[in-house]
Amino acid sequence: MTPHVVLTIAGSDSSGGAGIQADLKTFAALDCYGASVVTAVTSQNTKEITDVHPMPGTVVAAQLQAVLSDLPVAAVKVGMVASGEIAATVRAKARNGELPKLVLDPVLTASTGRRLGVVSAIERLLPYALVVTPNVEEASALLGWPVTTPADMAGAAAQIASHGPKCVVVTGGDAGGPEVVDAVWTDSGARFLRSPRVETPNNHGTGCTFSAAIAARLAHGYPIDDSIAYANRYVRSALIAAQEWRLGSGAGPLNHFPRL
Repeated sequence: MTPHVVLTIAGSDSSGGAGIQADLKTFAALDCYGASVVTAVTSQNTKEITDVHPMPGTVVAAQLQAVLSDLPVAAVKVGMVASGEIAATVRAKARNGELPKLVLDPVLTASTGRRLGVVSAIERLLPYALVVTPNVEEASALLGWPVTTPADMAGAAAQIASHGPKCVVVTGGDAGGPEVVDAVWTDSGARFLRSPRVETPNNHGTGCTFSAAIAARLAHGYPIDDSIAYANRYVRSALIAAQEWRLGSGAGPLNHFPRL
C-alpha cells in the first residue's frame, strides 16, 4: 500500500535529535513517508547550538514547489521558521490551501537556551494552522506574559486559538514536577492531559517529535483528539526507550522507534 506523505518544514539539527531529523524518524516510525523542506541549518550537538544559518526565502520556496508539485502531501508539520521572509513563503502556500492539516510547532528557543525562531514569523502562520503546539516558554513569548501554572496554560491555549487554529496544545514537559501536564484547547473548551514524568537525561527533541507524531496521525485520517492522545503516548514511549542511552554529554535524543 502506498504510504501517506507527511511534509516537515523545519530546521536541520546536525546532532539528529530534533528538527528535520527527528520529524523524519517519527514519520517513519508511524508508517508515513516523510518529505522535508529545510528552513535553516544549525550547528549543534547534545550540549549547545554554536551557529544557525537561515535559508534564503527563495531556497525555501524552491523546495516547497519541488515537493508539492510532485508528492501527494496528506499533512504538514512546520517547526523552526527562522525569518519573516520564510514565514511569508510558507504562509502563501498555506493560504492557497497547499499545506493540508498543518501542525505548527512554534520553535522559538532551543533546549540549550539559544533563540531560534522569530515571534512575528510564527504569528503570521497561526491563522492557517489546524493544531499549534507551543511549550510554556514559547506560549509566553507569543503572548507577552508569563505562562507558568496549568490555569495559565489553559488560558494561553485559548488566547492563541483566538488567532485561528482549531486546536492548541500548550505542553508542560519543561515545567518540572513529578507529573507532566499539557493543556489542550478546542472549540469544546480546555482540558488537561496528565502523565507521570519520565526521569531521563535524554529529552532533546520532545517538542519536535510530539508535533510530528500529531501530523503523522492526522495524515492517517485520525481525528485531532485521537492524534494528540496518540502523540502523547508515543513521546512517552520514546523517552522510556532511550532512558539507558548515553549519546553525547548533554541532553540526549529520544528513541524514535520504541516498541509500542
